[in-house]
Amino acid sequence: MSKSTSVSATVLLVATVGALSGCGDAKAPSKAAFAAALEPVVSDVFCHPIDVMRYEVEGEPAGSGFPVVTSPKPTMAGPGSDGKAVAMLDGLAGVGLVTRTTFEKPARWSGSTNAFVRQPLISYAPTPKGASYLHMVERKATNALVAVPSFCLANGEVVDVVRWTEPTNFAGHRVSQVTYTYRGVEPIPVMPPAEQARIAEPKEASMPFELQSDGWRPMPR
Repeated sequence: MSKSTSVSATVLLVATVGALSGCGDAKAPSKAAFAAALEPVVSDVFCHPIDVMRYEVEGEPAGSGFPVVTSPKPTMAGPGSDGKAVAMLDGLAGVGLVTRTTFEKPARWSGSTNAFVRQPLISYAPTPKGASYLHMVERKATNALVAVPSFCLANGEVVDVVRWTEPTNFAGHRVSQVTYTYRGVEPIPVMPPAEQARIAEPKEASMPFELQSDGWRPMPR
């Protein structure tokens, strides 16, 4: 074997071993792998659904996103809200995070089969400044994930992956329990300083992970 052929074979062997090693690392439990998978989970942890009684306007597509259209009547707030969500949206409009528009058109409760009745309505839409705090967030509903309009106090950030259990086989899955810390960053500007400090403190949580074809992923809850 010539010297050049020997060198080429060595390079090929090293490259092959490196590629195989990389594939193994992608499925090995590690702080980096868990942290990357946790980021999209933690990002919306400080978000809450906007609980108002939504209305659909005659002749316009019925949507479940923004803008949020509701009635100015306090009793028309969603279950358990007692008008607090509407008051919150009004407050955000006062600081330029939401555009509040009042109008009158035929409308009905979203999802109902009642006749459209002309009535006063309010529409709330996030401004460019408020888009990071009011956006669609996926929530579990029955057996599926649905995107709902939500209000976010801050963006969630993974601080550290503290520990994880030795992977074991459970019900046909390779699983590990991961403990991590997270915090809120870029809080909404109207939040009091004491609350901003509280939300920025790292908090600990745990979540089960399962090994999938593309690496470790949080298990559905």
